[in-house]
Amino acid sequence: MTGILDSPYGPVELSACIDPAMLVRFEPDQGLRAFRPAGLQLAALSEIARLPGGCVATATIAHRLVGYAAFHPPDPIERWSGSRVPGIIELGAVETSAAHRGRHLARRLLETTVNTGRFDEGILIATLYHWHYDLEGAGMSTYAYRRLLERLYGSVGLVVVDTDDPEIKPYPGNSLMARVGPRAPTELRAEFDRLRFLDTPAAPNAGGAAAT
Repeated sequence: MTGILDSPYGPVELSACIDPAMLVRFEPDQGLRAFRPAGLQLAALSEIARLPGGCVATATIAHRLVGYAAFHPPDPIERWSGSRVPGIIELGAVETSAAHRGRHLARRLLETTVNTGRFDEGILIATLYHWHYDLEGAGMSTYAYRRLLERLYGSVGLVVVDTDDPEIKPYPGNSLMARVGPRAPTELRAEFDRLRFLDTPAAPNAGGAAAT
């Protein structure tokens, strides 16, 4: 699935879950530096695109990568990877080059991918950690940046959900969001609720993730 946006720099092509072989041919815009130097970030995205269940959405001008959104299985060190029912996918890094911010590229990338229906039979999560926020580049406070991300991810159906995860609960700048797909099986919903409250003796009723 692709789309075209106009920009002062030329037409921007949006692609959902791009072929890894095509991804490596792009030249990364040097403004993509929120997480690591642009070349290294492109290499990391190529690895994600090759993962089973991995997906990288791209915004490109000709052969230059100016934005991306990465979707992948949860990291093995996180509790979400311990699901006994397959179907949990994490929305990871989302970034647009500094020169292209302010035109809602990030939102359009997410829409382009989620609207394919790829995640409708599973649960899409996003872990918002304040130590990953580009506060200097955005000129925002931690809380304001969290709210920015919550609005962005909320535009494609993710909602804030409760959890006792020690990486999230103690920090007001952190948040867990989830989109329960309309065809996600009941057993997956229940398993996600179990994972959300691993450290709570009496977990809430199953299905809470969908209603939160």
